[in-house]
Amino acid sequence: MRTRANKGPGLDRRQFIKAGSLLSIGTLFLRRDVLAEAPVGGCLPTTDDILGPYYLAGSPVTTLVADTNEPGDRLFIAGTVLSSDCITPVPNAMIEVWQANAAAVYDTSTDFRLRATLYSDANGQYAFETIMPGAYLNGNQYRPRHIHFRVNHAGFPELITQLYFEGDPYIPADPWASQPDAVQRIIPLNPIGGTAQEGVFDIVLDGQTAVKPNRFGTEGDLLPVHPNPMRELCNIHFNVFRPARAAVHIADLQGRVLVTLVDENKAQGRYTTAWDGRAANGSLLSAGTYLCLLQLDGRPVKAQRIVKQ
Repeated sequence: MRTRANKGPGLDRRQFIKAGSLLSIGTLFLRRDVLAEAPVGGCLPTTDDILGPYYLAGSPVTTLVADTNEPGDRLFIAGTVLSSDCITPVPNAMIEVWQANAAAVYDTSTDFRLRATLYSDANGQYAFETIMPGAYLNGNQYRPRHIHFRVNHAGFPELITQLYFEGDPYIPADPWASQPDAVQRIIPLNPIGGTAQEGVFDIVLDGQTAVKPNRFGTEGDLLPVHPNPMRELCNIHFNVFRPARAAVHIADLQGRVLVTLVDENKAQGRYTTAWDGRAANGSLLSAGTYLCLLQLDGRPVKAQRIVKQ
């Protein structure tokens, strides 16, 4: 894994004066927001989220995620990686982070812009400096501003999740940020001068030692069909997180395929297709409820109901 030197007056000079103050209150922040709703004898592990199509392995080891010349408002994130008791720190956890730039574009080149790998210290604490990501259009709606996390440590299941920010107007309509258990990952930000902000994100790893599958999967995802209900045409957006043979089928409620819209090899990325309400033979299907099925390499990934009027 490469190491990227911090450039300019970034973390070396600032020594995370602001973020350091956050580290000292990180556990208190978590205990107030999480433990109050936790069952007796433990707390709620940080919930998972979609991997997204832009993950790249091998990002450089640095706490300066955004170089100091990266356009955008500076953002300091700090926190503590904890075991499932919300008390025991987890040192040396590998934390990979990646995000869009201020213009809502992901860099997928070998430059690894706005991507980094960092490790929690002996007290489980971590901190990094970046910029506020932009909100980008995903299908027919905007995804809220977010930062991706992939956290690994021996003895804990891998955690793939996303961090969101209070007050983002796109959260209520987002399929992932609007999940009820995502509320613990929607954090407030505090101004620290100019346009810079800081926030605390404590990460609680699941105490299980077995592999815990991500509920959203790591192969791909099928986004909400639009419009739904449909009359003459609906748009179908899907993500492929790894190069795979992607198939999008329309089926009846018994799972019988009526028409195949996509069946081809796809690179990592986001794709769109459409359905005109017809079967494979060109006949117009009657009004009713149908299934849109996404398969990758022959494995079912996700299904959406479509109501045809």
